Amino acid sequence: LGCLLGCPMLLSAFPASLRAAEESAPITISADSLEVNRKTRVAIYQGNVAANDRGRGLSILADRIAFFFDERMEELERATAVGNVRLSYGERRGAAERAEYFPREQRAVLHGHPKVWQDSDVVSGCRITLLLREDRSQVEACDGERVNAVLYPKRGASQPR
Repeated sequence: LGCLLGCPMLLSAFPASLRAAEESAPITISADSLEVNRKTRVAIYQGNVAANDRGRGLSILADRIAFFFDERMEELERATAVGNVRLSYGERRGAAERAEYFPREQRAVLHGHPKVWQDSDVVSGCRITLLLREDRSQVEACDGERVNAVLYPKRGASQPR
């Protein structure tokens, strides 16, 4: 109980060091093949790609992921995943045909009939934007379609009278 009350204050006392740890945590990637083009500042991983950004708590699985870097090829500017895209962040999971990830903004955009789950709850649409830092999502419908959500009551939640 003491840590529940004291730990958040301890963590808030060191925000700069936490950000530094987040930024210095490695991004790990495995795949069947890799092609790097330094002129275009792109690294393309293909075949059973698994990317894990531990500092931000995001994992992406896909058939192909292209990583786009800054001019010095030192900082990741964005990543584009295509084919059987699966991602997880915290307690949430997502699936889509294509996804874009912007690490500086901690934003992921899912395209192609995307779905996002948390526990048994699921939301789907045409495009889902995940604002990871803000713990917020935006779901947009396709033309002629609607956003859909299936939400289950939580156990122990009091029922309105």
